[in-house]
Amino acid sequence: MKIGIVLCIFVSLAMGSPVPPNTQLCNCSTDARMLLSNLSLIMEKQGKMQDRDLFAGFNCTDLEAQMIPHTHTASVCQPSTSDEESCSSHRGAQSFSETECLKNIRADLCYYDVMLNSYKPSETLLNPVKTATKNLLNCLNENCEAEDVSSEFPQWQIWSGSSFDDRLSLCKALKGFHIRAITVNRALGYVASGDHRK
Repeated sequence: MKIGIVLCIFVSLAMGSPVPPNTQLCNCSTDARMLLSNLSLIMEKQGKMQDRDLFAGFNCTDLEAQMIPHTHTASVCQPSTSDEESCSSHRGAQSFSETECLKNIRADLCYYDVMLNSYKPSETLLNPVKTATKNLLNCLNENCEAEDVSSEFPQWQIWSGSSFDDRLSLCKALKGFHIRAITVNRALGYVASGDHRK
């Protein structure tokens, strides 16, 4: 009887796969959803407010999104797929790198954190986005392994000093941040699922 129990334990251990480190630790999906929600809210509000419209004098929805030129989040955070499963085989058989993905996400968030905090005048409408950005950065730093990126990417100066031009730039940057937040949500969901470790 004892031999049967010991044998069952050994068989179950042999058939199970080891639990990779940080399987459940890197789960910042809630913070990522909050960031996306706050960005969506500020983009939806603009143009519908009567007083103190952040984007008064122009239609923000008509402007192009401005993306960060020195990160590769969209490409490095793309889930691994075989060539048969994917229509976009430009990545070929490259495997998903959680470290590289999180490094680029952190770089995006660091950039947007600095950019939003440098906007003068500091609009209270931006506070929920600033807070959500900082919370997601903190979650990633506390729960996910990746390299420090604080000074790795060059600064991208967008403020000119003219109120109108700065608000145009802010609109374009927030639209780019909104697009990037969608990518970050998908990527962090994929990381949290652990599918790339199978």
